[in-house]
Amino acid sequence: MKAALLCLAALCLCALTGCQHPMENPYFQVKASGLNWLEIRKYTIGEQTRRVRVRIDGNGVITVRDGTSPLVGNPFAYDVNNSNWGDIRETRLNIPPEEALFLFQSLVDNGLFVKQKKPEGELAKGTHYFFSANIQNKTASSIDPITDPELAERLDMVVRMFYRPTPVRNR
Repeated sequence: MKAALLCLAALCLCALTGCQHPMENPYFQVKASGLNWLEIRKYTIGEQTRRVRVRIDGNGVITVRDGTSPLVGNPFAYDVNNSNWGDIRETRLNIPPEEALFLFQSLVDNGLFVKQKKPEGELAKGTHYFFSANIQNKTASSIDPITDPELAERLDMVVRMFYRPTPVRNR
């Protein structure tokens, strides 16, 4: 009986103090791992949708893709008859794993794993950011554009660090 009351008191105390399971905490210390990765997708919605995708792996490999091809946003795209199928450029860079760790930690500290609010209304023309991540076996992905302006600014900063626009060749 005493054990049941003690257990009930501990559960009430946890509920009142706001204890959270460590796996649900959106702010955490990132540890170095080659299995960590982050993918940022920047879409400029307009006459022709421009896409940029920056993938950062925990081992320091950066892959940057840009263009109007569906392959930029989805490497498994199958719409080979798309008129923009060939409009894709890819660049690979290497940075020290410590710098990748720093980028992961700064994004986690700025709310990468905090649940985002759903935007209201239709997707307006302009620039929108989406992401997918697996850091410390915690996964997150945004189906809708990022609505947090500070996180969007951080994601934009990371994209600008590695994306160097090149002139598009006219056919």
